[in-house]
Amino acid sequence: MTSTHAPAAPPRSLVGLWAHPDDESYLSAGLMDRVLRAGGRVTVVTLSDGEAGFPDDDPRSVEQRRCLRRTELRSAMAAIGVTDVRFVGLPDVGLADIGTDVLRAAFREVLAELRPEVTVTFGPDGITGHDDHVVTSYAATEAWQELALPGGQLWYAAKTHGWLDEWRDLHDRLGVWMTEEPTGVADEDVALALDLAPGELARKRAALAAHASQSGPVAAAMGEATYRRWIGQEAFRLPMPTGARS
Repeated sequence: MTSTHAPAAPPRSLVGLWAHPDDESYLSAGLMDRVLRAGGRVTVVTLSDGEAGFPDDDPRSVEQRRCLRRTELRSAMAAIGVTDVRFVGLPDVGLADIGTDVLRAAFREVLAELRPEVTVTFGPDGITGHDDHVVTSYAATEAWQELALPGGQLWYAAKTHGWLDEWRDLHDRLGVWMTEEPTGVADEDVALALDLAPGELARKRAALAAHASQSGPVAAAMGEATYRRWIGQEAFRLPMPTGARS
């Protein structure tokens, strides 16, 4: 762990609040792995089943796609050791239309039950700018603020300026971002940065391999060696002092 703000040890309890299966693995598999290997507990919550994440000509029904993505998420978490995986079951690519009250209530229920030391979710830019990610960040932030858990922290998954600079040409070539490039975070604003050790990276890669319907094409386009370097860093920031939505 690097950063002047980083805790001396991994949090004892972690809850991840996400929009789709595979969000959790790309953005926090290394963090989850460290928490578990330090004896902590991890819970993953996904609002949707990610059924929209398939090509238009995919022959499977919506229900078959939902079932596949749920199976992939369970397998991905098993690769790390996470056993508490929760599905809210809301429609994919439509979370912003549901209303934040519904999303906030789903997250609030989990946080009130588990009272985690750390809650992790997207930053306000949603990393990729995906509307589902952005509204998930908003709802998770509101739920966390409402509970005001004593000693609890909210962490936003982020991409550092250095990481974005390193991979910008690849991102542009492959069209990684759905909208504009993430705003990024300066090194001094990072609360926790993880450069994954070989074993941690291997377990993260195994988790992402379980999300084969989504990660397979990306890994193939990049090449395995590049893909492993691309997923090898995770960064998190605290909400800005001006407000947790910043």
